[in-house]
Amino acid sequence: MSDPLAEVLALEAEGLLLSAHDRAMAALTERPGDPALRYRAALTIARAGATGRALDLFHELRLDAETDPEIAALGARLIKDRAFETPAAARGPLLAEAARRYQALWRKWGEGWHGVNAAALRMLAGAREEAAAIATEVLRTQRDSGDYWSAATEAEALLIAGRNTEAWRALERAEARAGSDLSARATTRRQMRREAAFLGLPPGFVDALRIPRVLHYTGHMPRPGQDDPAIEALLGAALDAVIATENIGMAFGGLAAGLDILAAEALLRAGIVPRVVLPCDAETYETASVAPAGERWVPRFRALLPRVRLIQLDERPFAGDDLHLAMAARRAMGLARLHARHRDAEAVQVAAWDRGPQRGAAGTAADVAAWTGAGARSVFIGWPWPRDMAAEAPPEPRRRPMAVLFGDLPRFSALDDAGLADFYEGPLAAMGAALDRHPALYRNAWGDAVQIAFADAREAAACAFDMRAALEGQDPPIHPRFAIDFGPLLPVHDAVQGVGKYSGRAMTRAARIEPVTPPGRIFATEAFACEVALLPRGSVLACDYAGRIPTAKGFGSLPLYAVRRASAEEGWA
Repeated sequence: MSDPLAEVLALEAEGLLLSAHDRAMAALTERPGDPALRYRAALTIARAGATGRALDLFHELRLDAETDPEIAALGARLIKDRAFETPAAARGPLLAEAARRYQALWRKWGEGWHGVNAAALRMLAGAREEAAAIATEVLRTQRDSGDYWSAATEAEALLIAGRNTEAWRALERAEARAGSDLSARATTRRQMRREAAFLGLPPGFVDALRIPRVLHYTGHMPRPGQDDPAIEALLGAALDAVIATENIGMAFGGLAAGLDILAAEALLRAGIVPRVVLPCDAETYETASVAPAGERWVPRFRALLPRVRLIQLDERPFAGDDLHLAMAARRAMGLARLHARHRDAEAVQVAAWDRGPQRGAAGTAADVAAWTGAGARSVFIGWPWPRDMAAEAPPEPRRRPMAVLFGDLPRFSALDDAGLADFYEGPLAAMGAALDRHPALYRNAWGDAVQIAFADAREAAACAFDMRAALEGQDPPIHPRFAIDFGPLLPVHDAVQGVGKYSGRAMTRAARIEPVTPPGRIFATEAFACEVALLPRGSVLACDYAGRIPTAKGFGSLPLYAVRRASAEEGWA
């Protein structure tokens, strides 16, 4: 019988924090009293950046009642994380409370890492001399046990004490002891980078702790008959070189004929199992994206299927557009950037591209434009086969990718006629005024439910924030549930109402997510979270993993994210 805690720890060490969290939560259904599993469930989601969800779990799982010093410290850590999600001008009280908790734990248990956290928070709050005194005391009393955390704690204490060269050397010792534990490295890098920046040191100060990069691969499909083993060998060698020189440790992309298959084969040669995002089932995908390049690609595609980690979306082909392929590509790019964020690593793209113009919503040119538009780095390796640039541009598609906002209010069904009159003059009017400030392409309401579509993910989130604020400002306050999805929508005519509308699976998903969203919160799908991950650096919007949650009306369990405003310091790898 497998040990669920060992599985969680292995996933966590690999940097797969969301998978580790999901495994811990699943194991808790059978072992609800296990303190180690309860702790890992909250810690993994905290390390993934979902502070709000981690705080909820800290109380739901009664971790605040545990006396173990490591578990007790999680409460202080979550207050610290919450502080750095708060605007700088308002974070002082949270920093002080987290420092007080860490310092009390240090005095009680004598653990150096409690003390160095207290010192770091005192320093960041402006108490430099007090922070240096605590760090010096930690260095005097701590004993090196020969593990990673001993060296990492020493490095941080040396940094706070102003002994930068020694701190770097201690980081190098920590790196030598870290083994394959990427999560531990990421935790230390984030914390010490913040401290180094406060002290005027460059961000690269933490690069003694090395974390492999996350790759997104994209490239053209060859035309039928373009079967030259020598050219394939050249592309394969170029991919091998990128994987080695860029220190790749994880990869996302598709599995179409041509570059996708060559990249998956190269990654497997390097011992890396690629995460392959398919828009639909493998058979339909093979027919549309593999066989047209020639039958020789089909057996290679089929041989790769059991060797990669498949992520299958619910985006089937639609006549007249390639949005199902575009959504899969954007999901792969977004997941690469999300996982890079969790690992504190850089996300890099490799593109085999002829630099031709974009045609349609999908394709290598579209992928490169989206990636570089987000401020990320793309490595260009060329494309040796000629392509038909004289082909006609695709027709204007009927569908378009849009963000869908769906929401409703609690207790509406209990209102009498007087209450309904107040509702339409108060809360609904407030929502309408908030919505007027945002460029919605479609808006609809029935009863207390609202359904709105936007061309831009940021506008959908901004509208949700504004409507929530308008409702929470009512007397008495109303705490709405909002859900957001992103995907292709089709303009349709509603013959019953006699009006034009939009329809699509994104509309349905948003409606099924809203009922399971906690009051006062905004939940989103992974598709929307990936769109946020592809926003340019500095976009103050974040999506924190909330878990794999069963949706309403038997629509299935989906990975959902809590949407929030990000602090100015937060950014994407």
